[in-house]
Formats: sequence, C-alpha cells, structure tokens
Amino acid sequence: MLFNSYQFIFIFLPLVLIAFRLLKVRYRLGFLVLASILFYSVWSLEHLGLLLTSVGVNYWFAKKIGCGALAPPSFAFQKGEAKATHPRGFWLGVAIMANLLPLLYFKYTLVQGTGVLLPLAISFYTFQQIAFLVDVYQGKVRLESFSKYLFFVLFFPQLIAGPIVHYQDLLTQVERGALRNRAMMGSGVMLFCIGLFKKVVLADSVMAIANGAFGHIDTLSSLEAWVGIVAYSLGIYFDFSAYSDMAIGLGLLFGIVLPVNFRSPYKATNIVDFWRRWHITLSEFLKYYIYIPLGGNRHGRSREVASLLLTMSIGGIWHGVGWTFLLWGFGHGVLLILVHFWRTSEVRRRIMHSSYFTTHYASSDPFKSFKIFFTFVMVTLLWVLFRANSLDEAIIYYGVLFSFDGRVLFSTQQLWILGGLIIVWFMPNGKEIIDYGTFKKLKWYHALFASLLSFIALKMMATAPAMSFVYFNF
Repeated sequence: MLFNSYQFIFIFLPLVLIAFRLLKVRYRLGFLVLASILFYSVWSLEHLGLLLTSVGVNYWFAKKIGCGALAPPSFAFQKGEAKATHPRGFWLGVAIMANLLPLLYFKYTLVQGTGVLLPLAISFYTFQQIAFLVDVYQGKVRLESFSKYLFFVLFFPQLIAGPIVHYQDLLTQVERGALRNRAMMGSGVMLFCIGLFKKVVLADSVMAIANGAFGHIDTLSSLEAWVGIVAYSLGIYFDFSAYSDMAIGLGLLFGIVLPVNFRSPYKATNIVDFWRRWHITLSEFLKYYIYIPLGGNRHGRSREVASLLLTMSIGGIWHGVGWTFLLWGFGHGVLLILVHFWRTSEVRRRIMHSSYFTTHYASSDPFKSFKIFFTFVMVTLLWVLFRANSLDEAIIYYGVLFSFDGRVLFSTQQLWILGGLIIVWFMPNGKEIIDYGTFKKLKWYHALFASLLSFIALKMMATAPAMSFVYFNF
C-alpha cells in the first residue's frame, strides 16, 4: 500500500486516524501497532513473518544484552574451575550477526537472480534494530514492554523507508503524552500534501525521462545522456524528499515528531555538507556505529582514510550488492577524504587568512554558488553507478556523457530539468514552509496551497498508475 495511492489516502489512513482519535489514550499505542502490521501485511503476508520474527528475536537479544548492564562479569563454578558467563559484548556480537545474515542472504540471492524478492524494508528495520541493540549495550536505552518495542520498529509512517529512529527518542514522546496531541495535525496534513505533489508530479515525471535515457543508451547523444542523468539526480531527490515529507507528516497526524531525514541536500557546498543533508539518519548511523568504532579521525590520517573508505563502501553495499553500489559508496568516500584534506591543507589556510580575503569576504563566501554547483555535478556523476544495471552499462554511459558528439536537440524534457533545478536550488523545502520544529499555527493560505497541490497530484494519479518509491528497493 503506497502512500501515493487512493487506497491509502482515502481508505486506510482515514479509517486508522478516525479510530485512533476515538480510542481512549491507553489503547492508542497498541492500535497503531495493529494498524502497522496490517499496513505491512498488505505488501507481503509472507515477509510479515520475517519482520515479526526479527522483532521478537531482537527483543530477546536486548534483554540478554541489557541484563546486568552495571554489574561486573560473573563467573559460574563447575568442577572446581571458574568459567566466565557470556558477557554482554558476546551477546551484542551474536545479535548483530543474526541481524546481518538475513539481510546479506536476501541481497546476495537477489543479485544472483534466483527469483527471491527482497523483503520490504529489511535494510531499514535491520539497521534500526542494530542501533537499538548498541544503545542498549551502552546504557542509553531503558528496555520496556514488548508492545512499546513493537511500536518502535513497526510504526508505519517510518517502517518502509525510514527515517531510522532511535528508541528513546520515540518512546520519550509517547511517555509525555504525544499520542493525545492534536496541535500538529494541520502541519502534518500540509507536509503530506507537499510530499504527495513532489512524488506524483515531480519525481515520477523526471524519473520517466531518466528511465528512457538508461533504457536506450546505445542511441543517446551526449546532451541526451546529460539530460538523463540530471533527470535521475532530480528524480531520486524528489522521490526521497517526498517520502521523507510524507512520513514526517503522517507522524504528526498521530502526535509523533519523527527526525528530519532530508534537508535540501543539493544546496550543499561540499560532499561532507551533502551527507549532513541527504538521508541524515543513515549518515548518522554510519558515523556513530561504523566510522567512529573503526577509529574515525582519532588515530592519524591513514586510519581516517581507511575508516572513511570502509564506512562509505558499507553504505554503498547497504543500498545494493554489486560492484556499482560498492563503487558508488567508495566514490563518495574518496570525495569525503578530498574535502577533509583540503580543510586541513596549508594552501587553504593561507587563502582563508590572507589579508585580501579577510578584508573583502570576512562575512561571506564568494565561491558559494560555484561550490554548490560543483558538488551537485559530482553527486550527479556518481548517480550513474547507482542507477546503472551493471558496471559495463555504467562505463558505457560515462563514455556517452563525455563524448560531446555535438548533437544539440532541445525538448520539453529540458524544461522539466530546468524547473527541477530551480526548485532544489532556490525554493524552500517542505519543513521550512511549515516551520518544522516550532509548529506555529498555519495561515489560511497554507490550507489553500495544500489543497492546490493535493488536487493536482490526485488528478495525475487518476491517469497514471502509482509508482513505488525508489528507496523501497533497499
């Protein structure tokens, strides 16, 4: 059941929301768990069993890891010999492996073409539960009832494609009475409508241009190839931004504030800034649960380089098993390293501290526009690896991009590209429009704007089938 489908918008969501508001507060959390199970079962009843098994097993592991968190290692005496009982670190290691094995199995069999379907959301709920187990091990989480843990994993707005939520952040809201809060419903509706428009009108339209380009590589001109990859760059931007807006909007309808997962990443001035804006919760997971444990930047430049490359390569493989995804992650790792090197270089230090620069540009960055454009181009070029079906196809596409064959054909596709670039570079994002975080009361024109966007989106949905979100494939 897609967020951008009539079944969800006019049947599932209204019924769930009405029943939720009619129920007494003490029953609402359990009701949302049941509604979330129903939501997932519509997708795949077969994979629902895997999801619920994962939840049950991880809760059991959490109890093992959290048991005696403040106690020293204990010993059991048998036949006069002291034997250490399994420490909490042992259970954490077993739990992480137990989470990764199903993920690796399904990713591997998918690449091998065995016909096995990747269970919906397996990457997201796997990483979310690994983060939870590490937080339990570090004493950041107070383990509570199984029903609350079910809610943490299954809450349907964030179940399928994130954001990756932390247990304590979510349950603290519930304990403070978030499920009885109605004040944010207007902001939730507004953000959902913005996301719906982004998905149906913008993302699906430019993604069709990209699919056409990648489906006919052998006949493309250089200009058409550039139009195709920029279309994909905009398409995946609008697609993931749409899901993020819709997920947060749905959370607000039930009184839950989900973390921001997408913050105008194409306004980033470098690749480090990009990853602070794109899939923010995944970036934080990679940083705090992989990069820092690997050593981060605390053990010299060589260790930092190795940690960055390995972390971003793992991030690439998380999206898909294959050389293209591995090289996509590795490429981002290389760019991150170059940015870190530049920031600590002597050349940059001299430029930034020169008398001319400090006199004329002390409070501004004269190269900001160029840096935004350059970062966008680098990210877009790496999207070729992300979109291509194979490494050979990616190499061919790069060859067409840089062939500069001289064929210049103008079309309406380029107008879509121009419009998309204007939106991502010069327009406010959805969270800025509703002032997400302060949740000020919206004005009448916000309602008019939301109505217009939803009308256009619903009208387009009537003539075109609902298309899945890109990140559902991961």
